[in-house]
Amino acid sequence: MNRLLFVCLFGVLAFLNACSERSLEIPQSDSSLLIVSHVKEQTLTFIDPLHKEVLLSEDSRFPLTEMVTIADGKMIASSQSESFLILYDLQKGKSRPFLELNQGLTALKYEAASNFLFVADIKNDQVHRIDIEKEELVNSIDVGAYPNALELGNGQLFVLNGDSNSVTILDIANDKVVKTFPVLNRPSGMYFDGEYLWIGGHGTFGQLNQNIHVYNPETGKKIREIEVGLMPVAFYGDETSPFIYALCHGEHTLSKIHKETYEVVDKIEVGQNPNFVYGNKESLFVSNLDGDSISLIDRATFKVKDELIVPSGPYMIVLEED
Repeated sequence: MNRLLFVCLFGVLAFLNACSERSLEIPQSDSSLLIVSHVKEQTLTFIDPLHKEVLLSEDSRFPLTEMVTIADGKMIASSQSESFLILYDLQKGKSRPFLELNQGLTALKYEAASNFLFVADIKNDQVHRIDIEKEELVNSIDVGAYPNALELGNGQLFVLNGDSNSVTILDIANDKVVKTFPVLNRPSGMYFDGEYLWIGGHGTFGQLNQNIHVYNPETGKKIREIEVGLMPVAFYGDETSPFIYALCHGEHTLSKIHKETYEVVDKIEVGQNPNFVYGNKESLFVSNLDGDSISLIDRATFKVKDELIVPSGPYMIVLEED
């Protein structure tokens, strides 16, 4: 066979394979399902958090770098190496390409009220608004360089720009930039507490960051720094408690911080190179990228109650509630 023809046929077959619907084994559980993506291999791991049990690991088709649950037992994921979003139907046990955009898709944020999905794009330095029901791109908005985190609140979308060291605020009613203000060098990780933005990151080369930087988004001014440890990069908080949890991947710790007093009330060790923290009212879950494990933490005692071994490179976590 002509070599060029063979290459073309191989490319077409690969494209069709990537764009086809596939079956996905979903384990049965009488409680919630913790779903973990991996970046060192193309795997999804399913965990029963109540019984502290790894149920199974399944082929995710790509190493997934971001996941978000939406309505009706569905999940949308992205891989920075792929040009399309992927839809996982957890009730039907199916996965398929959802929408073609381009490579370099990072953070995802879902707004349930409008059924819109916001997607950060580091290739074009934009945020895309996606209509979930119509499965189409509504608008693309220019932001700063290398947008790597998104937060929603007060009718606004906060965009953390990792290379331009800034936050861009969008009015989501009209997709307009409200303001942009500078933050610390090499920022990574952001949390909106309803009033202020908590931002972590790596800091300048030679002087690594050990603080959470708290900003007033209305003025763009930094109002406080909270020392927590080397390189805080991820946060979790919800309405069930007055605490915000900050993950430091430079020293493998999780800190518990009162969001009104800004006091660090406790700190515990987790696994090697932790990347992401998620939770519910009973537990917190930490993915340890180089430890190949998930730390299960009791929120009431703030103690690690189990360390579950999983496939290589656990990265993102979502929770599908029963």
